[in-house]
Amino acid sequence: MKNQPTTLWRCTAVASAVIALAACGGGSDGSGPSTPPPAGPSTQELVQKYVQANEALLAQRIPDGGAERYSLVDACYLGNGSTKAMLVANWSAAQAQNSAYLVGRKMANVQMLAERKTTNADGSARHEVDIGYDEQYTDGTSVTGQVQTLVSGSSSGSCATPQTGEALRELGNRRVAAVRLVSRNRLQVFRKLADGAPANTPYQLRREVLFSVTDPAKVATYAVVSWASGKAGAAPHSLKLLSPRIARDAAEMQGLVGNANWTDGDSFRNCRSNADNTEANAATADCTKLGARTDAWGYNVHRFDAEGFAGGDAVIASLGLDKAGADVTFALYADDGWKTVNGQKGKTPIATYVVKLKNPSYPFAQFEVEAFPRFLDLSPSEAEIVAAFKASGGTAQAELQAAKPPAGGLPMARSALYSFRQGPKDASASGPAVVRTASMPGTVAADGKTASIPFGGKPDGASATTYAEFGLTYTDRNGRDMHFTLEAQ
Repeated sequence: MKNQPTTLWRCTAVASAVIALAACGGGSDGSGPSTPPPAGPSTQELVQKYVQANEALLAQRIPDGGAERYSLVDACYLGNGSTKAMLVANWSAAQAQNSAYLVGRKMANVQMLAERKTTNADGSARHEVDIGYDEQYTDGTSVTGQVQTLVSGSSSGSCATPQTGEALRELGNRRVAAVRLVSRNRLQVFRKLADGAPANTPYQLRREVLFSVTDPAKVATYAVVSWASGKAGAAPHSLKLLSPRIARDAAEMQGLVGNANWTDGDSFRNCRSNADNTEANAATADCTKLGARTDAWGYNVHRFDAEGFAGGDAVIASLGLDKAGADVTFALYADDGWKTVNGQKGKTPIATYVVKLKNPSYPFAQFEVEAFPRFLDLSPSEAEIVAAFKASGGTAQAELQAAKPPAGGLPMARSALYSFRQGPKDASASGPAVVRTASMPGTVAADGKTASIPFGGKPDGASATTYAEFGLTYTDRNGRDMHFTLEAQ
């Protein structure tokens, strides 16, 4: 037995050479030296197993239940304001339908970015791995530069009920709310709600950035978003974005622009600094006087020639919204600073995140109106459609044109087709001033060229329909959309 330690160390030293157990001694009668436990899988092997499990999860279908859909997520997951419990509880058939493009996805160019092996406060082992990768979809699009933090061992200390296990699990980006940027090229076609005839301004082109803040956990009351101007030496631009819960429920917001029956999951909206909403300055924004309007900032073009396009592109450049990699800071607050002009001054945000503009919108001068997604044909007539929007609704049939990004642009896929309408609340009803409706998704034929789009009539609880819209969106899934709306008001 004196030779046992020496024999054991020799076994360990040559394990990587895959030498048979018998070569390290060890008798069949139990009297020989014991063998060491086999070494655990390497980090690379753990990552590979995660990739294989990730691809297998959605290889054939989108799961019906939330528990299966998020089976690779750690119990202590926190990502964009959602915990694993929230993700599972909120999973729905609509979400499954909207994420159908994920079926058959592949992870490519997987890289280990960082690795941390630590001991939790309770003495348990924790292994975190940051990976970078691209996600490729069967529709020809992909998302590049994805980053994910994975954990194995124990996630003790990250939540009240941690998870343990050898396999790597998604830990999330630990953000208390969701913040993201989307650059959009828009074609807006305007019709009169009275009779469907073209409006005085029949259409416009727009470049904009969507500053999206959503708050699943309902922790923030407003946000301040800021970014550098495109003019040398000029002050930064900023927006004060109000929570949909505040815009809907606060006594100070009743009857103002933006006071509507928003859901808790809707995006935050920009409080205006002037009636025309032409100033991007959070320090002068007045939520309780001027209300909250939109969640994007950009510029419209009505002159469709080289000079008009060049002028529009110059404005976007001056706004600092035309540079890939530009930093945008989201500061989230949970106080009452939204009630007063510059009420955020001296307040401490509950979280601050810096997000890079991944891709700017395409320059106006880079392509023609015909490149936008749009309806080539629509039936019944626009006069009949606006009449139905004001009555009991109906179904429209549309011939679709797909987005055509300019040469060198990333492939795009259709991400939304819908109808929407809203109107002022009935005088006898209580609640917010405007009754909004849920968007109604359209159904597209297999060839992608034609679609059926249901649309509703006068919203329940509203005195009339005062705005109606059809929308069609294509995305390159890398922070850039092309968006068409047919709007009647």
